[in-house]
Amino acid sequence: MDHVRRIVIGLGSNLGDRLGTITTAVDQIRTHRNVHVLRRSPLYESPAVGGPRQGDYLNGAVLIVTSESARGILDWLLEIERSLGRERPDPVRWGPRTIDLDLLWIEGEAVAEPGLYVPHPRLAERTFALRPLLDIAPDAVDFRTGQAFADLPAAHLPITRVAEASR
Repeated sequence: MDHVRRIVIGLGSNLGDRLGTITTAVDQIRTHRNVHVLRRSPLYESPAVGGPRQGDYLNGAVLIVTSESARGILDWLLEIERSLGRERPDPVRWGPRTIDLDLLWIEGEAVAEPGLYVPHPRLAERTFALRPLLDIAPDAVDFRTGQAFADLPAAHLPITRVAEASR
């Protein structure tokens, strides 16, 4: 096990009962024996980026503390996705999803491994991921560059908040 640190997990859904699926995913995240959920962001609605025409996404994030490895958390998140109907590899690149769980940020750590890059490689340009992260970890900094995420242009673009944070 690694040292205890904060991790932000991004949540997204644009198929079926989006709110119900995100709520179930957060409930499952809470069940991990070595994870403590500190905060949950409000939910935002935004159009899909890339891929075919599809419905809007609901996006949010949770802030956890854990001593689990980044790879261990990712593997566990992929299990949650499968349990909620996500197929990987996705049938269509950037296609619709019942659930998408991403490791967005790890406090004081950058990871570059096959299939695992943290901070998320497109975080700096994606308001739908950046805003929820900043709601729950406003002091988050890209460990590789020292750049505060709050100072990125995408952090200040408009986005529609649809639900306040809950439990």
